[in-house]
Amino acid sequence: MTSVRRARVEVSGDVVGDLSSPERPEPSVFVYREGVPERSAVSVTMPVSEASYAFDGVHPIFAQNLPEGYLGDIIRKHVAKLYGSGDLTVLAALGRHQVGRVVVTADDFSGEGDEHEGESLGGLLAAKDDALFEELVDKYALRSGVSGVQPKVLVPAFISEKSTLRTEGYIVKTWGDDYPQLAANEYFCMSLAREFGLSVPDFYLSDNGRLFIMSRFDRRPDGSWLGFEDACVLQGLLPEDKYTGSYEKLAKTLSLFLSPQHRREGLRSLFRSVLLSWAVRNGDAHLKNFGMLYCEPFGERWLAPTYDIVSTTPYLKRDVPALTLAGRKVWWPLSYLKNFARQSCGLTMGEVSTDLELLAQKLTEIADQIDSYTTKTRAFSQVGAAMSQTFRESGHEITFGVRPQDI
Repeated sequence: MTSVRRARVEVSGDVVGDLSSPERPEPSVFVYREGVPERSAVSVTMPVSEASYAFDGVHPIFAQNLPEGYLGDIIRKHVAKLYGSGDLTVLAALGRHQVGRVVVTADDFSGEGDEHEGESLGGLLAAKDDALFEELVDKYALRSGVSGVQPKVLVPAFISEKSTLRTEGYIVKTWGDDYPQLAANEYFCMSLAREFGLSVPDFYLSDNGRLFIMSRFDRRPDGSWLGFEDACVLQGLLPEDKYTGSYEKLAKTLSLFLSPQHRREGLRSLFRSVLLSWAVRNGDAHLKNFGMLYCEPFGERWLAPTYDIVSTTPYLKRDVPALTLAGRKVWWPLSYLKNFARQSCGLTMGEVSTDLELLAQKLTEIADQIDSYTTKTRAFSQVGAAMSQTFRESGHEITFGVRPQDI
């Protein structure tokens, strides 16, 4: 089969337009069909219009779900054998199985993976088989339109609830030899985020430490899909540009797009998230790890929950922040973060002090949990020791104004 050069675009199950993606250097073009209501716009950056939208490459709103890394390699090889190559072909093969309410689809795609009804969440958490993740990839790779370099897959899972079964969508992640124990790493970082007061999806660590499992946050209780746009989309950037720019520009972007009633809360959460990434030394807090949600693109828009927080320096000792702050990509002194809070996020000195005091307390508490887990899990000892030290040093700097090694 030849590569897909033209596809339909659906929003919440309704066809709204057509996307063509000829070979480079010709741009991709998206055109809305007649009579599409404003609420069915594909993006806040692409309102319904009679004019076409051209872009050098697949438009950011469609490109945001292109699989990367381990999962991307598997999907692209499989799709190339059956359907041809190219981003549009990959998106069409994934079909409905993408994050958010926008779907790219085309004729002659078989909907591979749809025959699998789901897994038991309890079974995933209790499994002892180290090869379980590979089995999940075999089943669900073609149902996993989700970005990110870490090995991951989208899995429907059953939850027992008062003698009934409820099905939810989950993102299941694992780790390879290059980033050992990354599942436990993320579990403790996300636990810190939750204790710090950030909104987070439900998440779990499997008993054997191989899997980090996080609930999807792009579906409403009635089963309908929420719109999701990451900061690359909002800034008109492709996924490969996710390390471009600054946290100040990110704050301006969110201030522009978040609804007035959600803006202040969203900007405070942004500050807390950036501060948290500084504290745990997360060098991967890039543009794709921030986003917003909505039911309708020009209705209420709010900041998406915090996700993908990890401590990267246990693996890359000289890692630096993903974006600049005050023009610098270093682990900034606290004064930079305080200025960011006040000048870019509109926080008061009292709010900043409250957040710093709370984070210092929670860093110590989670470091204690890491130490406890490390004593029971020898394989985590090296990563756990590095994380615990980092958490305690950051708490010390918040409290006393200097990191212990600088004394």
